[in-house]
Amino acid sequence: MISRFFTLSGQQIIEMTKPNESSIAASPKKHKPDLRKLVAPMKITLTFEKKNEVLDGSKLVTWLEKDEDGDYSVSDDKVRDYAAKLSEKYSTYKAYIPFTTSWGEKIEVYNKSFGWIFDEDYAVTELTDMIMNQRSESIVLTDNSEKSKKWWLRIAGPYSVKSDFGNTYAEVSIDSQYMWMYKDGKKVLETSVVTGNPNMGNDTPKGLYRVYSTARDTDLYGPGYNITVSYWMAFNDDIGFHDATWQDEFGGDVYLTNGSHGCVNLPLYAAEKLYGYVRINMPVYVY
Repeated sequence: MISRFFTLSGQQIIEMTKPNESSIAASPKKHKPDLRKLVAPMKITLTFEKKNEVLDGSKLVTWLEKDEDGDYSVSDDKVRDYAAKLSEKYSTYKAYIPFTTSWGEKIEVYNKSFGWIFDEDYAVTELTDMIMNQRSESIVLTDNSEKSKKWWLRIAGPYSVKSDFGNTYAEVSIDSQYMWMYKDGKKVLETSVVTGNPNMGNDTPKGLYRVYSTARDTDLYGPGYNITVSYWMAFNDDIGFHDATWQDEFGGDVYLTNGSHGCVNLPLYAAEKLYGYVRINMPVYVY
C-alpha cells in the first residue's frame, strides 16, 4: 500500500506500508456454469426399431451430482444403471427368450447365437459426453449404420424384437426325442431322433442356436469314433444334425443307451429332406 503526505515546506514523502489483510475484500470463487440449467432443455431419443426411449432434461438433471465445491458433474453410477436397464430390455443375445413348442407349451430357451448385445460401456461414454456438452440427439440404434453399430455388437442374424427370430426354424425336443422343421410357419418335416447320451456325459446342449455350416458326404470323428455321413448340418460347434444309418431305431429311450456324442441323429430320409430346407443362420431350438 502506498501512503503519500507533504511536509510544511511542501516536500512530498511517499511511504510504502504493508496492506491490512482485513481491509481487502475476499475475491469470490468462480464456479463453472450451472450444469443443471444447461441440461434442462436437452432431449435425447434412442430408437430401437419402432420403440423410442426418450431422455428429457427433467430426467437428465437427476443424473447430476454436486461436488464439495458446489459444481455439478454426471454420475457414472446413474448412467451405468440406465445403460444396464436398456441392455436387459433390448439385448437379444445370451438372454432367455419365449418360445411356443410344437406341443403348444410356452417355455423359455437360452439364446446362444442370435441377435444383438448392447454395448453398455460405450453407451455410458456417449451419454455422459452428450450431457456434459449439451448434445441433444436422436439416434436410431437398429438401422445398421456405422453410428448404431457403435452402440450394438451384432452377433448373428438380423435384429428383431426380443421374442421373434422368424418362422423358419428347426425344433428338437430332447424329452420327446422328436424334431420338427418349419418353413415360413408351415410344418414341412417331423421325425423321431436320437440325441446325445446323458449317461456318458454327452448330452445335447439345450438352447437357441443357428446353422453355421452344411456339408455332403463328410467324415465326423472324435474320441472313439470316426464315421462318414451323407448329410451334415452343424449348429453348435461340433454338434449338428446328421443321418445315422447305424441306428436300428429312433425315438423312445434309445438315447439313454445308444445315444450320440451330442449330435442329433436322424433317419437317412429325414436328414436328406432336412438338408434341403436348412439355410445358414437358420434358427435351431433345442429344449
